[in-house]
Amino acid sequence: MDLQFRHLRQLCVISETGSLNKAATILGLPQPALSRQIRRLEQLFGGALFERDQFGTRPTPLGSAVLEHAASILRSLDDFGEQLRDYRTLRSRTLRIGWAHSVLYEPLLSSLRRLASAERLQIVAPNSTRELLTLLRAGEVDIALRDHATTNGPVPSGDGAITYVPWGESAVLLAVAADRPPATAERLTMADLAGEEWISCTGPDACDEKLRRLCAAYGFVPRITHDIPMSGPRGQVIRHQGCVALTQAHRPPEPGVVYRTVTDLDMTVVHLVGFRGWTADLMPKLVSLLSAALRERAPVTPS
Repeated sequence: MDLQFRHLRQLCVISETGSLNKAATILGLPQPALSRQIRRLEQLFGGALFERDQFGTRPTPLGSAVLEHAASILRSLDDFGEQLRDYRTLRSRTLRIGWAHSVLYEPLLSSLRRLASAERLQIVAPNSTRELLTLLRAGEVDIALRDHATTNGPVPSGDGAITYVPWGESAVLLAVAADRPPATAERLTMADLAGEEWISCTGPDACDEKLRRLCAAYGFVPRITHDIPMSGPRGQVIRHQGCVALTQAHRPPEPGVVYRTVTDLDMTVVHLVGFRGWTADLMPKLVSLLSAALRERAPVTPS
């Protein structure tokens, strides 16, 4: 078996996650296939590269030595790849923009049009924020919209490869069928919603886990009975199944669905634009245009 760059990446991901299962998910491989790959690499290197215990998967001394060289090789390869991508981008001047779940892509598109730049636009719309950020970090996307809930920790500013700039905020409201009791209650708190059925969405962004952590802070475990992607028929499910979901105030409600304020829900969504590479020069003007476009876009008034 010949050693390839992808093998080095696999070893690094296993070391970073401390879990074969997590690494397999990130790498998009079945766990048994990844295990077989590691065994072949161990035969190539002449010894065990990882050991497992109750705390997870950790590199052996041989594994640590291999990982040190692997990380150095991959950094050099990534640097070369980034330089090559930047060169190709400068030659083609194609501006690749993306979003996953953001409802505010129209302000982005209109703002880019008002920039009056000569770049040709390419739209990228993956199925998850995690996939979008992977594309951004890999240089496959130049500008990306990302939403960050304040309950998920400090607003990120960047990680070395990606820089984030905030350009607006949205309130978080409760979406509920118009004929359900929460729609007409005089006042709603999170505790009032403990008995409701909830919509979340499973997948790489772990929305169900975040919803459980949020509700746990208010003393209950949500009954997540429906898993619907943001682009799916959430409004129809809310209307017909009588369930509830959290939503941004700038996302228009569908027929039969109303938005309500939850008085003790201390949560907002910060809208970020992420970028890398040559697009840094566009950011000051773009952020100014985005902020102005959001101010012109009236959020939904809760009933």
